[in-house]
Amino acid sequence: MGITAIIFALDVLLTACCVYLASRLAWVKAGLNVLLPIVFVVSLISLTPGYGWLLGIVAYIYLLMRATSADFKDAVCIVIFTKLLSVLVLLFISHAGWLNLTINS
Repeated sequence: MGITAIIFALDVLLTACCVYLASRLAWVKAGLNVLLPIVFVVSLISLTPGYGWLLGIVAYIYLLMRATSADFKDAVCIVIFTKLLSVLVLLFISHAGWLNLTINS
């Protein structure tokens, strides 16, 4: 369970950094001290089996709107930018050799 917790913490930190960059792209002012708890709560909600991913996105948009005073359009843009940045960062990490994404069968 220890390595899983470390990976979860790194994922939350990486996602919070991506949210921070995405919020800057959408001209929404938010600090990491505001975004880190949002990402943590959304990550926990998203762990719910079944519809957790959908509940996570809804919570993500709602919490961004409440915490940053952003409107709906800006919150949706931040979520989309964050997902794109996360994919790009994961691709960079995997191509750099720091992450091995192979499946052993």
